[in-house]
Parts: sequence; C-alpha cells; structure tokens
Amino acid sequence: MTKILAAALIALSFASPALSQAPNGPVSVINPFTVGGLTDLTARFIVEKIKPQFPAGIAVINRPGAGGSIGVTEIVQAKPDGTVIGLTPTASLIDQPQMNNLPYKTPDDYASIINTITYYQFLAVRGDAPWKDAKALLDQVKAEPGKLRFGSSGIGTASHLNLAQLTTVADLDVVHVPFSGWAEGSAALLGGHVDTLIINPGEGRQLADAGRIRIIAAFQPERSAFYPEVPTFKELGYDVAVSLSFVITAPKDTPEGTKTFFHDAIKTVLEDQAFLDFVKSREVQVNYLSGEDAKAMLWKEYKEHTVLLDRLGLSAK
Repeated sequence: MTKILAAALIALSFASPALSQAPNGPVSVINPFTVGGLTDLTARFIVEKIKPQFPAGIAVINRPGAGGSIGVTEIVQAKPDGTVIGLTPTASLIDQPQMNNLPYKTPDDYASIINTITYYQFLAVRGDAPWKDAKALLDQVKAEPGKLRFGSSGIGTASHLNLAQLTTVADLDVVHVPFSGWAEGSAALLGGHVDTLIINPGEGRQLADAGRIRIIAAFQPERSAFYPEVPTFKELGYDVAVSLSFVITAPKDTPEGTKTFFHDAIKTVLEDQAFLDFVKSREVQVNYLSGEDAKAMLWKEYKEHTVLLDRLGLSAK
C-alpha cells in the first residue's frame, strides 16, 4: 500500500504544473526599441501593474537598435534566473534572425512566457486620391504595372512582408519605397511622393478623421473593430495578413516556476480594465496566449516568413 501511495504521489508531481517562484533579485524588462513607442508604453504599463509583486524591484530598460535584435540578444544571453526578461515584437524574434547572423536563430533559442497584444496593418492613400476603394487601386496597378509607388516602414518589416504577400497573391508589379517609420512615410504620402502607405493601427487616426488620408483595406483575417467600414484584403480575394504580436520572453533555460510566476502576474494585467482601455486607445487588441501557444504561434509565423524572406532575397547567407 505504501509503495502504491508513493508511486501515486510521484505521478502527481509530474502531472502538476511547476510551482510558481519569484525571481531572486531585481528584474530588468528589456524593451528592444526606443522610449515612447507602443512596445515601450506596453512594457511600462505592465511593469507598473505588477511592480508590487517584485519587492526587489522591476524596471523597463531600453536597448534599441538593429531592428530590435540588440535587445533580444541581451535577453537570450542573460543568466536564466528570471532577472532579465523582455517584451518583444514578433518581427524581432522571427524575422531579424533569418535576415542576420545573430546569437539566436529560432523560437527554440529563448523561452516564450506569454503573448500580450496583437495587431495588423492597413493600406492608406491620400484623401484626394482617385481610388475610392482597394479594388480600384489594384485595378490600376494591373493596368499600369511598375508605376504606382507603395510605401512601407522599411526593408524586412511587417509592412514590407504584407506588401510582398499582396503582390505575390494578387500578381502585382509595384515600386516598393521603404521609409524609416511613420513620420517619414506619412510626410511622403501627403506630399505625393508615394501613392500608398502601409500603416500601423492608430497611426493614421487623426489624418483619417481630418480627411487627409483614406484607409482603404486591412491586412488581417477579419475587419478591425476600430475601422469596421474598411474591408480586408481577404474579402477582396487575397488572403494577406502578417501580424505583429508582443511576446514576453526570457532566456531559454529559465526555470519553469519562474516562468509561471511571470505568466500569472502578467495574465492578470491583460484582464485588467485599465489595460484593456489602454490598448483600445492605441487601436490594438489583447491576445492572450500561454507560453506554449505563443511558441507555437512563433514557429508557425517563422516558417511562413522564411518563404517570404527567401522570395525577397533577404535571408542571411
């Protein structure tokens, strides 16, 4: 009877989730981008909410550069004791290591703890553009191949990959014009230097409300709750949807109990009304994924983007 009971207890211990365990020491949360962007604001909101659970201290540290890969490298090379984690957009996790030779290569090279938010992008034209909808625009692209200029936020970014998907599935010939971000790209669009611009949610709200730009299509599986009148490319017959998700990551050998502690603390924030109001104000959405599901999502997108990056000639040699 004793042996049976002991065996049952051992089996139960293997079946139970890892015991939650706080890290021993102050925690640095790496933001691989500059202060004031969506990654930074999201990281700081989460940290402020969970701060009481970290008596030794927890703070956001900005490590911008190289498309986020400098910050991610610091995360993956840190001691796996829970004192260094990060909030990282998927592009830095799955695209940068395929375009550059980095200390991390695949989603197996870091621990995925929890996904926080996800968003998709839109295609915008000037408010006085002759195309009233995406179909009219694409019809002109097909009638005049190689003429219209499509702006993106840079080579290898999500907007570039969305454009690559669209031109492939719709068999379009356009001129790709990469910019350094929204400020440069929007100025070029308003100035008539490009015909279209792929934008992030929230970026074009003021200009759209003022009638200076028109958002004509969404690169996502279903219509945006923030722009319900804007059709998706999928509705037009082109299944194009490269998303951006913000994943909390850690060094790959971080103890299960420590990952559980972070997961549980951050999941509570994702359910907090103040956080829901914050993401709504940025026109993005909470997309909770457990660590296991986040890793599966990253691997799925990693493989899909491998095809795109190869096609664009951007894969590291």
